[in-house]
Amino acid sequence: MDTLSQPLTFTPIYQTIVWGGRRMAAWRSDLPDGPIGESWDLADHPRGMSVVADGPLAGTSLHDLTRQYGKALVGTSFTGGEFPLLVKLIDANDRLSVQVHPDDRLAKELKVGSRGKTESWLLVGDGGELFVGTMPGTTRERFAEALAQNRVSDVLQQYTGRDGDFYFLPARTVHALGKGCLIYEIQQTCDVTFRVFDWGRVGLDGRPRPLHVSESLDTIDFTSHPAGPVAGRTQVHSHGGSVRRLAHCPYFTAEERHAGETKGGGGGSCSIVVCISGHGRLSTAGGSVAMRPMRTYLVPAAAGKWTAKADHLSGLRLLVSRPT
Repeated sequence: MDTLSQPLTFTPIYQTIVWGGRRMAAWRSDLPDGPIGESWDLADHPRGMSVVADGPLAGTSLHDLTRQYGKALVGTSFTGGEFPLLVKLIDANDRLSVQVHPDDRLAKELKVGSRGKTESWLLVGDGGELFVGTMPGTTRERFAEALAQNRVSDVLQQYTGRDGDFYFLPARTVHALGKGCLIYEIQQTCDVTFRVFDWGRVGLDGRPRPLHVSESLDTIDFTSHPAGPVAGRTQVHSHGGSVRRLAHCPYFTAEERHAGETKGGGGGSCSIVVCISGHGRLSTAGGSVAMRPMRTYLVPAAAGKWTAKADHLSGLRLLVSRPT
């Protein structure tokens, strides 16, 4: 399909949030004023809709592309609805709220959406703190007691952020990013968040942000205790460079690549290629686009195989994912 024969670029959607910062200005000349917490780089959602930035499909929303082309855009696993994944760049200049997201079953039972939110984080810089999951032995009752006493951090597992660390967060995992984290997030297309604790802070309007304590306690899986960053082993990639396989779940795969030149795609699925560092070109048989640091690109399933090639000897650092 000629209209989907080459990589697509999208205009970022920036979210002004009380805990946001200004670090994205190092890569984004279009950053608006204020505390920018998130850049939705690829999103099919009413709160932030991606629009093709250039090329023959310029001005077309990701929602319209998905509705019109379906499997030709997303891949053979697509069964309808929104584009299944959402990609964000997040700059935490302060702690995010302690929060939890429902899984698919709970989202439907609670009538808050058609899907839940399993997500993952790749840190793209050193620094910051992360809270992921409860401490072993934490029950609902102990968590509620700590919440009432403003001691929630005492019952959460805490980690220090390091560049390259990757965290996989199944839906129903209670979590919070801490001050200083800069991450790329790959998640299911879902924006349902139950906020259980907000560190006594007020929002940009000067008022406390709403909490969802009852829903959070009903959603948190107190039997699951994530064990820190994923220990993916770096291997030689058969199509160029090195690869660290990070996640393979019912919703997406994710891997990190370092290469001067590497190939991917095909197999009946689209590819989401995030250029974390380096400059180069992302090419298919139908065309190519320039790659810049901290930018996200979508190779439609119909475009087939792709090649990413660096302009310089320093090479490319890529986060590559696809829906499953």
